[in-house]
Amino acid sequence: MLSSNNLRIFLPINRKKNKLFVFLVIFSLILSMLITFTYYYLNSPNIPSDYPRINIISEKEDINNEDYIECTFEIICADDSKTISPIKSKIKVRGSFNAQMPKKGYRLELSKPLSLLGMRKDDDWQLFAMFMDLTNLRVKLSFDLWRSLEPSNPTTILPDSKYVCLYMNGKFQGLYLLAEKNDRRLFGLDDAKNNIYSSLVLQAGSRFDDLKNYKSSDWEQDWPNEDEGIYIKDDIMTNLTDFIRNTPDEEFFNPLKGIYSKFHKQNIIDFYLFNFFILHRDFWGQNYFLVRNTFPNLFYLVPWDFDPSFGQYLNRKYSSNENPSDEINRRNYLYNRLLNNEDFKTDAKNRWFQLREELWTEEFIIDMVTDMYEEIKDISELDSEIWYPWIFEENWEEEVNEAVKYLFEWIPNRLNFCDDYFENV
Repeated sequence: MLSSNNLRIFLPINRKKNKLFVFLVIFSLILSMLITFTYYYLNSPNIPSDYPRINIISEKEDINNEDYIECTFEIICADDSKTISPIKSKIKVRGSFNAQMPKKGYRLELSKPLSLLGMRKDDDWQLFAMFMDLTNLRVKLSFDLWRSLEPSNPTTILPDSKYVCLYMNGKFQGLYLLAEKNDRRLFGLDDAKNNIYSSLVLQAGSRFDDLKNYKSSDWEQDWPNEDEGIYIKDDIMTNLTDFIRNTPDEEFFNPLKGIYSKFHKQNIIDFYLFNFFILHRDFWGQNYFLVRNTFPNLFYLVPWDFDPSFGQYLNRKYSSNENPSDEINRRNYLYNRLLNNEDFKTDAKNRWFQLREELWTEEFIIDMVTDMYEEIKDISELDSEIWYPWIFEENWEEEVNEAVKYLFEWIPNRLNFCDDYFENV
């Protein structure tokens, strides 16, 4: 047993060890912070320090589009209120076509619902790579332009989105678009029912579907969740396509019992005008959502997949004077019938010129895309340096600059074309 004298000798030594331990802990924390600072700010590309950064760390580097894998997720932001400390999450690659691209988009499942960068509180998020968009502008422009219609049309719903820089396991991946997920929460839908009157979100998939001949494999039932044993897609789509295909014109356009008793009229007019204007290619028979709240609410359409839009697809260019009417008639039987009806064409014409006068002016759209371009131009250049030399070799910078220039020229030219077209409908 220690004597009192021995104890008095021992205590200061013990305190010294404690002080040394505390010093080492503090030193380790400071060193870790310095390493993090060096990693994010000194060894990173020349990115403005106030630009939002997402950092994802995963032990598994082979992320695929089938299974979620564990990771940590954080947002580093100059605005402390928008910074998200590292939390557990899961990640996988978005889509099948996207999975084949060198720059991949991702889906995230956070361990708890959070509001990211001022957007809604949720645990499901999307990261768009925008690889097929040399401008890095057209996807967000499509989102925001459709959403701009909401004051006069509550069905014009698409995710809110913010530009971010993405780091994966310490490596800068480029510019991404962080966006909310298309789901029942975004569309404000009621609880599911196990019958055909349920709220629903159906997605026209990557195969051709013309709303004339229904094939179950051409559609995905996003809501209700099929894994909960609710499967309503076939009954609803069989009835709907039968009505579109077989109903005589007199009944089809009847104000009380016709197509507008099933679909939100303003929606199918705006859906047509929006996609006609942005020249949404690879589209009219696929890559859109069919949504409805619990019956007797009406169906409405939500556009999706904006890679081929605004006259471009990677480095392909499409004329601002291109008329997609033949393709629309061929690929979508609903619009085939609508566009052969004089009342619908008149309604579409009137709505177009209302939008041109009150909202979709050239100045409004050009200002929208200019603000986006000013926000991302420096980071977009760094992104392009990573991903496009392997396609365009030494000409990558010229291709990217030409794409941006073409977009700014295409928009006013397309507006003029649409003005002339609808004036003469």
